[in-house]
Parts: sequence; structure tokens; C-alpha cells
Amino acid sequence: MRKCLLLLVGLACTQAYSETRIVYGQDNRVDLKNVRNQKIQELSKSIAGRISNYSYSTGSKNGHIAFEDILKLSDPNSMNVCSDQKFSNQPTVADCTGFLIADNILVTAGHCMTEMGIVVKNESSRGCLNNSWLFDYKVDSGGEIDLNNVKQSNIYGCKNVIYAKYEPMDDFAIIELDRKVVGRRPLKLNKSKAPRKNTKIFVMGHPSGLPMKYADGAKIFDVKNAYFSTNLDTFGGNSGSPVFNAKTLMVEGILVRGDVDYYESRNVAGDTCMKVNVCSAQRSNCIEDDPGIEGEHVSLIARVLQNLL
Repeated sequence: MRKCLLLLVGLACTQAYSETRIVYGQDNRVDLKNVRNQKIQELSKSIAGRISNYSYSTGSKNGHIAFEDILKLSDPNSMNVCSDQKFSNQPTVADCTGFLIADNILVTAGHCMTEMGIVVKNESSRGCLNNSWLFDYKVDSGGEIDLNNVKQSNIYGCKNVIYAKYEPMDDFAIIELDRKVVGRRPLKLNKSKAPRKNTKIFVMGHPSGLPMKYADGAKIFDVKNAYFSTNLDTFGGNSGSPVFNAKTLMVEGILVRGDVDYYESRNVAGDTCMKVNVCSAQRSNCIEDDPGIEGEHVSLIARVLQNLL
């Protein structure tokens, strides 16, 4: 089990990060500043990271907030990722990802909002009230991010959990925010039939709590009744990320679980740190493998929407 961000409260951080992810073949994660497609840039505006209400101060008079005790990915009290690993010097302030499906409704993974086997319906739960959702958590064009000067208008509270379910086959949550989201459009969803095998897909979200990343170069390997499996490069923190059809740009599902993220590495001095677990593009030959799961699993969005009817 990975070390959790100390600043995370509400639901236990081990729960939010328990559904692990991995890299397949080449690591396709990039910062949004490196994505030239303006349609994808527009989609990214509708995606948020979950943050603890106790991780930032609201005393500023200019409409901005400041995060406290910011940890980097390489910090021992964060993921303790080795300094030579990708994004090791970036901050980690989120523990889940969510996205808009209406002007005040957000969808995320069920394990971000409830415990295994417990259904939450129309309830202002602890996991709801103790956390908020931050939009535009991204690095700027220079690769920097100022977490001491974040627009408070980009932070939305959780008013109510409309429906949350965390079971082996179903893992999703539908959340009502504390107000309508301004200047951001709900994402378009595939409400009809399930996607086909070999469909090309991409994902956007907050792997390991990092500023938003875009990862493409993936496809669907298998489709089940409730989810499909894929070779997306995703990690804990990507839980709840929208997975898009690369052709239609519609959301096909919610990223919910996958193989082991990191493995322990030891240098000649005997010090340990974590390195990214790498598998082949075909989801095999992993450095460290979990025999209980093959690839990354994505809850079908059409199945989720049945609970809004």
C-alpha cells in the first residue's frame, strides 16, 4: 500500500488511493500545456481534483486561497517517488478526480465517496462535506503552478451525494455541488451502447494527486457488462477520471481501478524510493504484477446514468 498524503482527511486516504493504476509501454502522461488540440483543452476545463477542506486557508481578501504543507511526489510523506521519475518534483494536493455531467452535478469513482458494500443515496456524508473540488489544477505554460494563489471561485463544495456505490462490479458516485459551475460545460456522454473492443481512448485527471495530466495511446481490450479494460497510463488519484472516445470525444466511462502503481527500489546506499511499475503495451510482463486484475478498469458511463433516472 502506498504512503498517503498526510494532508488528506475525510475518508481515509488509503481508501481513495486503494484502486491502483500503472504505465503500459511508453509513459504517455503529459501536462495539459503540451496538448495543442483546443477541443481537448476545452474538455479539461470540466475536470476537477478532490481536495481536503483542511488543506488550504481561506483568509485571503483578494478571492484567492493558499494551500498549506504542500508535498511533492518525491517527498517521503507523499509517494516517496525516486527523483529520476517523471513529475517527481510536482505537488500532490488531490486524491481523486471528477467531471461535470450537468452544471451542478459531478461524477467520480464510488470508492472516493463510500466504503466497499455501502450504498449512499441523497446524503451529505463525511466524504462529501470534508472535501471540495478544484478546477484548473494544472501547471501553467512555463511548467509552474502557484498553490499559494489559487482562485477561490475555482473551488466547489460537495452539497449532497446523490448516489454512490462501491462494489466489485460497480464503482461510481454522483455528486451535487454547492452551486452551479460557471464557465465550464458538462462533458458529452455516451448514453447508448457500450464501446467496442479496440476503440482508441484517452484520459485526463490527477494521477497520484498531481496537476492534471493527459494520456492517450490506449485502446479498449475487453468489454464487460459494467466496465471495460484498457491499457491507459493511470494511477491512484486518477480514480474518477473521465475516459474519452478519441474519435467522438464523448465520455465512455470512469477510471476506477488497475494494477500496481509503483514498486520499491533501493540504491547502493540502501535508501529506498518508489519507481513507476511498467508493463508491456499488451498488459503483460509487469515489473510488479497483481494477478487479480489485468489492465485498467473503467466503469461504463451508461450504467452510471441509470441511477439518475
